[in-house]
Amino acid sequence: MVSAVGKAAALLRAFDPGVDVLSTRALAARTGIARSTVHVLAATLAAEGLLETVPGRGWRLGPLLVGLAGQIIERTGLVAAVEGSLGGLLRAAGQEVHVGQLVGGWLVYLHREAGPIRAPMDNRVGLRAPAWRGGCGKAALSRLEPAEVDERVARLCRDEDVPAPDPAALADELAVGREAGYVVSSSFQAGRTSVAAAVVDGDGRPLGGLSVAGPTTLFPRAVLARTAQDVVAAADRARLAVCGPAAPSGTVPRPRRGPPARSHGAERGGSTTVTGGAQ
Repeated sequence: MVSAVGKAAALLRAFDPGVDVLSTRALAARTGIARSTVHVLAATLAAEGLLETVPGRGWRLGPLLVGLAGQIIERTGLVAAVEGSLGGLLRAAGQEVHVGQLVGGWLVYLHREAGPIRAPMDNRVGLRAPAWRGGCGKAALSRLEPAEVDERVARLCRDEDVPAPDPAALADELAVGREAGYVVSSSFQAGRTSVAAAVVDGDGRPLGGLSVAGPTTLFPRAVLARTAQDVVAAADRARLAVCGPAAPSGTVPRPRRGPPARSHGAERGGSTTVTGGAQ
């Protein structure tokens, strides 16, 4: 029974943000499980709503996962906390606000809002991305001890065959963010910059991050400094909404005067929120 549960979990993990449908053959190749066993397990998972069939193509993640993930999102309170915390963040046409939840080594985008002008960006509500790729995820990781960051990154890369980041470069970038209280990142998409801060709980543990992002040209140094202050303040308001005014105000570092050096994560108008699972 334990072996069957592990194999079923491996089938679910085989789906990633870039692959919506997998055939039985593809699932077998990705998991190393015999094709006949994959078919039986996938059919069982589909009967329970964890997978669903796509006629002529194979299998995709099922609707039950949305409800299950929604319970986790609701439990952290991150979406509810940021609902009243984001006012005044957008200052220039083309900028957007993003909120993401840290899940292991992943960052799942839950909310985005923008003004009437949008610049094309490679993210969407529900997108799951390695946390070290974008500003929100890096900001969240910066609030963890380096050893825990290393463990989360290693586990994600091992279990889901995700290419590993440069460990020294990531450690340096997170150290700068840890000291400043926010992260400036331009690695998620070329030509896009994100200014992000972590949202933490009452124990200082990161729930996720929020950011202002957009074309890099919208963030000259003076704008970066002002945006960093606004983002950190919004993250602090969200923290208070999560854990109440009795929480110690020192759990979010004060931003230093100048922005940290740019690194290479941006995140994607209108307002959209997800209260279910990741796509």
